[in-house]
Amino acid sequence: MIVPIKQAEDVSAHLFELGCAGVQEDNVDQGVCLIAYFEDHNNQTEVAQACDQLLSAFGIVSEVHIDPVPDEDWTTSWRDYFKPVYATPKMIICPAWAPEPAPEGGFAILIDPKMAFGTGHHETTRLALMGLEMCISGGERVLDVGTGSGILSIAAIKLGAASAFGVDTDPPAVDNTQNNLLLNGILEGVEVKEGSLSLVSGVFDVVVANIISSILVPMLPQIAAHTKQGGKVVLGGILDREQDAFRQAILSAGFVITQMLEDGEWVCAVGQKQ
Repeated sequence: MIVPIKQAEDVSAHLFELGCAGVQEDNVDQGVCLIAYFEDHNNQTEVAQACDQLLSAFGIVSEVHIDPVPDEDWTTSWRDYFKPVYATPKMIICPAWAPEPAPEGGFAILIDPKMAFGTGHHETTRLALMGLEMCISGGERVLDVGTGSGILSIAAIKLGAASAFGVDTDPPAVDNTQNNLLLNGILEGVEVKEGSLSLVSGVFDVVVANIISSILVPMLPQIAAHTKQGGKVVLGGILDREQDAFRQAILSAGFVITQMLEDGEWVCAVGQKQ
């Protein structure tokens, strides 16, 4: 796939969140040619669709080509890219094959990274987890919009939320979430459905959405409708250069911003419904 130079880093980061083992960047006349390596040779259609959706979300028009590579021990090399990472001092995210002890007074989350966003390695995921830790004190009902791997719903329950409801338009994300719930021993309290916010009814104490701005901003009125009065929101996936416009969109949707979290080029808003 060929992407503009200014978007190459962001697209590469999201490719890793989709489960690729590595990304090669080659400069070409039209921009940057990104070559991503995925482990699953039998899942080419799903990989192509996920990459198409990613490019579309960034507003990039480019063809995705799938080419097989010679058989090697890709399982080992792919897994080498996924190491345990601390989202906060009390929260460690581990690949399923490399569990680590929970930090003192905290917990570990096991993730099997497949074709869904959310391994804890991207700044936006870590920021959303930080925001959740700030918003959950115990007993909350949480709405997870664009649940991806389910990492935010899992964290919400481990932080003390009473329940979490996740929605995602991507079928593999729903399957990945259900698998990750089992890995973490969460057998109840979390419901996940394939679809959009139109499937959601009622209001929630906390709403979290970690989605790129072109998708998230139009959703803000719906998110507000599902946030109870005085309820909290964690809104991530926003580049720092988009921060001013994003702040205004949040305020227009009826929220006050209590804190802006930053990591590298990314920001996450923690807010409350007025």
